[in-house]
Amino acid sequence: MSSIIDVSSNCGNKAPALFAAGVRTVIRYYSRDTIHPSKPLTSDEARKLVAAGLRIGAVYEGRFGDQATNFERASGVAEATFARTYASGTIGQPAGSTIYFGIDFDATAAQIRDRILPYFQGIADAFVQATGEPNYRVGVYGSGATCAAVLDAGLAQRAWLAQSTGWRDHAAFLQSGRWALNQAMDASIAGVSCDPDTAGQDQDIGDFTLAATGAAPSVTPAATPPATAAVAMRVNARTGLRLRSGPGTEFDSVKLLPFGTQVFVTKMVGTWTMVDLEGDGAADGFVSGAYLSDGNGSPAPAKDPVTANGASIADAVHVSELIRQGNTEAGLKTARATAKASLPGYPTNGCAAHLSALLQQSGIDVSMTWGAGKLAHVLADRGWTRVQVGQQRAGDVGVCFDNDPTPAGADHIYLVIEALGSDEMVIADNQNPVNAPHTRFASGKGKTPTEYFLRAV
Repeated sequence: MSSIIDVSSNCGNKAPALFAAGVRTVIRYYSRDTIHPSKPLTSDEARKLVAAGLRIGAVYEGRFGDQATNFERASGVAEATFARTYASGTIGQPAGSTIYFGIDFDATAAQIRDRILPYFQGIADAFVQATGEPNYRVGVYGSGATCAAVLDAGLAQRAWLAQSTGWRDHAAFLQSGRWALNQAMDASIAGVSCDPDTAGQDQDIGDFTLAATGAAPSVTPAATPPATAAVAMRVNARTGLRLRSGPGTEFDSVKLLPFGTQVFVTKMVGTWTMVDLEGDGAADGFVSGAYLSDGNGSPAPAKDPVTANGASIADAVHVSELIRQGNTEAGLKTARATAKASLPGYPTNGCAAHLSALLQQSGIDVSMTWGAGKLAHVLADRGWTRVQVGQQRAGDVGVCFDNDPTPAGADHIYLVIEALGSDEMVIADNQNPVNAPHTRFASGKGKTPTEYFLRAV
């Protein structure tokens, strides 16, 4: 029986039975957009696993992890940013351990070149950001061809070979011995549906345990302020406020905090606030910041008390979903309906309203805004940085200013879906009469030239 298994649902209550059955490491999932509530590892589950003597492995897999279109540099940045924050803040995963990123399909050579390698470059870019969070090693899960290519590019330190023996180069990569983990076909151990895994010879698989409290990483980042620096707030929801395992309603509810409960703010992730209940600097979960006040009626801080550009970092987590919303008929149709309901005369002069709706649909907390310049200022105030024309990429927002008063409405703001070069792009905006992206040139070519781009980083 394997001592390592990967599990796609909460198995905390089965931890003692798994240990008794010979399991020593349980690999569990991080995900920001899964539709399965029990798929992501929770802090409570992690504590139960460790209390039973088990170690934990971590793998990130997005909702569309089996589709090539999900993978590009922008989604790599967004998903790695989320995974790093969730690992350190919610789980307490210690520095130096590994987060694997799943490529759950048999990628072709072209898809590896054009999709998978840029995705892992985005992960690398996100992991080197000085956020005060722990530094993690990167692992790749996928076919033999995918694992070999990502390792060869120096974009991962560990590889986990998927169980599908028919996928590209499975046998060759297995024979190479370069894998840290090799996944076998599904099984049931101690009543838990799982996939058994084998560790490579003399391979460190990057698993981990938690500090004695189970609430903080064993290595504390130097940039983390002491607990005394945290902002004290109180719950002002009359019927109580749910503490959740992650920043969103899709995450498990850990407990209900009664009205008046004191919490200490440690971090902001969009409209969600990571809180410490004991004042000891350890994160206990997330609550909606709208229901916190300082006791004098003042709301929770709008910025991360640790990270100056916290809103932008939180927005970056949602960029891959923003691209998806702008690249699908359903997402664009919903945005059009929202903008039309808000702005009389839409689609005329409706570019900002349309983009506001897309931002909201992706989880980025902006108000419905009219006016391209005004929305550009809103994003800049949230910490989005300027990018010069020619360096744009998917997920950036293009900003155009027209200095000629005729024709009216020539100022424009739009979402980049794909950069086809330094000038040509596929974009989403209000100007296509059908719910689909279309081509635009940064230089204008008959339309207002783009002045600059904004990027959530």
